[in-house]
Amino acid sequence: MSPFAVVESRWWDKGNHSVKVLFEAVASLHYDNPSAFYYDMFANKSSLSTVFDMRAADKITEVVYLATHGNEEAIGPNSSNSISRTELRNAIHTANANGQIRGLFLGTCMTGNAAMAKFLLSPANSHLEWVAGYSKSVPWLDGSAIDMIFFSKLAELYIKNKSKKKGKLSPRNMAHTAATELCRLVQGAHTTYGFNIFFHENHKLTSMFND
Repeated sequence: MSPFAVVESRWWDKGNHSVKVLFEAVASLHYDNPSAFYYDMFANKSSLSTVFDMRAADKITEVVYLATHGNEEAIGPNSSNSISRTELRNAIHTANANGQIRGLFLGTCMTGNAAMAKFLLSPANSHLEWVAGYSKSVPWLDGSAIDMIFFSKLAELYIKNKSKKKGKLSPRNMAHTAATELCRLVQGAHTTYGFNIFFHENHKLTSMFND
């Protein structure tokens, strides 16, 4: 089983795409099992909180990929079910009291900005080590392809790390390495879409790219 969980909302009122098939490909490649990850859907604040509660207690999930619409300060499947950054942070903090979840990848438009990352990472009780995402609008297919590369690289690192007896990498280091490899392969990830990964160290926010 991989340490990844995909938490996705419905994208469109008529018809629907899903990132699930992309993660099935990653899971098949690295874990020989297309179902080697948790997959949950949410429709509003209440169901998102329920999913976080489950994933933070499953003893496996360390990285949550949150796939939905977004803007600079909120996420959600539609305007009538918008989830504010405060509501998102509260859901994470309440669920992740034991610190099982280490990283959050925001598969959303515009939500992966420094202000949002600082809001999610700064309080010690979040227990998150990193937050990644996009500060600009991202076409669904382009963003999904970039995300798939990141998680493929991260899966490789987790698998190698598990077999090590000494010199194990921290979740933060593995995420930083995966993001570095992603940006080497997709050089426009940051400049075109605002991809970045954030950490909170020594009481201040740090990131791969400081604009």
